[in-house]
Amino acid sequence: MVKRNACSDSDAVTDLSRQVLAVYRLNPLIGPHTRHFWEIQEQILNEAEAFSRHWFARRHIAARTALKASEEVAGFGGADPEEMMTALNAWQHHSAERIAEDMREWAGFCLRCAGHLASGEAAAGREALEKTSLEIAMVTAKHADPV
Repeated sequence: MVKRNACSDSDAVTDLSRQVLAVYRLNPLIGPHTRHFWEIQEQILNEAEAFSRHWFARRHIAARTALKASEEVAGFGGADPEEMMTALNAWQHHSAERIAEDMREWAGFCLRCAGHLASGEAAAGREALEKTSLEIAMVTAKHADPV
């Protein structure tokens, strides 16, 4: 027969959650940073989603225009090398434009994400200082020596 511990799994989880809550109560700096971390995470995910959506749209255009260019080249059947090169050159020119747009959007994406991080950290720092100041004021007020 297996002997069970007096402490069940649910008791262990409850104890762990109490310990975590105690840490949050004792340190007013954690709460604002935790909340802002997840808010920033959401903003960065939105930025990444928009960047990806635009990137995939450009890749679809690239695939469709590559197909069109290859059909044009195949249609010439080698009879007119100049027209073949013109068709390929036009596709390459537009591909270079798409790559440049990729780089512009990537740079913007990185700058916006850095902005979200900087503003979120600054806001979290302000909130943490305000909460800490209030905690100190309450502790000081409770333990003041009577005059």
